[in-house]
Amino acid sequence: MKLFVSGNSPYARRARIAARAAGLAVEEVDASPLAAENHFLLQHGPGAKVPALETDAGNFLCETLIISRYLNDLSGGKLLPSDAVAAEAVLELEGISSLLMDTLFHCSYEKRREPSEQSPAVIEKESLRARRCYDALENRLAGQDAILNLGTIAAIASLGYADWRHAADDWRKGREGLAAWADAMMKIPAVADTYPVF
Repeated sequence: MKLFVSGNSPYARRARIAARAAGLAVEEVDASPLAAENHFLLQHGPGAKVPALETDAGNFLCETLIISRYLNDLSGGKLLPSDAVAAEAVLELEGISSLLMDTLFHCSYEKRREPSEQSPAVIEKESLRARRCYDALENRLAGQDAILNLGTIAAIASLGYADWRHAADDWRKGREGLAAWADAMMKIPAVADTYPVF
């Protein structure tokens, strides 16, 4: 299998961590720069975005959630608890973390536009949503063990993205439990090795 990624993409990071946590042999291929005209990923589909996974059968999967589920299924369910209630809690965490990642991405995109084109209302809306997500993660992850599953992978990738693009959020302030959990997660090689470079 080939996993197409780019440097600091938090979406690609989720797939990278998932593949490692699942114990699967996946070749990582750097697809940057994604803005290149006639990018080679367009040969496989309309998205030309990362992550993208070329399966051993030659199919081409896009979208982080789909790739993560596929890797989990391929590993025999290593990234989701077998207990139904525990699995629901993991999916709830994955949903909150996915929301945070999308929120941070939209806010970052808006802030990088020309000042005259930026929408302060959009930035404020997304910033408020991000703070609610940080609080929700604090409530769910403070005091939890550092383990890898679909929920915790999404959470640590989102927080790493916050460190890189949204340092001013200072998400650790007042969320000591979440900060301690994230520090413990960073001791896992799959997490540490994929941390954004900035």
